[in-house]
Amino acid sequence: MVKQHTQPETEHKKNWFINALLNFGIYKKGNRHLYELTLQELEAQYVKVKVFMYNQEPLSQ
Repeated sequence: MVKQHTQPETEHKKNWFINALLNFGIYKKGNRHLYELTLQELEAQYVKVKVFMYNQEPLSQ
């Protein structure tokens, strides 16, 4: 069963993802500002950025 988020909880999570993406220097997705995205879109974008960043880090010897 999928848990339904309350409005304040959803907004808190959206704000967290927006701030995290802003810290990576991402301000828009395509022609849409981050605040226009849904929680699911923000989370997906965050995961893409984290995977990209992980793959860019040099391996320690």
